[in-house]
Amino acid sequence: MTQESKIPDSVVRIMRHKGKIGQGIDHPAVFPVALPQHVLEAYADAGDIVFKSFCGSGTTLLAAQRTGRVARATEIAPEYVDVAVKRFRQNFAEVPVTLAATGQTFEAVAVKRAVSSGNAPAGTRRDPP
Repeated sequence: MTQESKIPDSVVRIMRHKGKIGQGIDHPAVFPVALPQHVLEAYADAGDIVFKSFCGSGTTLLAAQRTGRVARATEIAPEYVDVAVKRFRQNFAEVPVTLAATGQTFEAVAVKRAVSSGNAPAGTRRDPP
């Protein structure tokens, strides 16, 4: 059985990312969206679920959304989750972003995290324990 000629050459030439990744957000190790986009288009079909561990600034999430793939990702560092979500929302404002475990919006989670850390904005209600 032969495979359709979907697999790209072994050398991929993509312009590197330069500058900030969004308004008011930055990440120390951003790679261009074109890189995971190239891989997703080569190895996954539209509608496929793709998984990215340690999603960092969310580059693969953006590539999946652009190419019609469904992305699932994990990230251990809360500050990088914030970067990825803010970046995704700046690029795809019409797509809702929720926490899978609770269904809470990004804003609700951010407020709850700020309240529990003592960094809540003035006037934010603290839920009883």
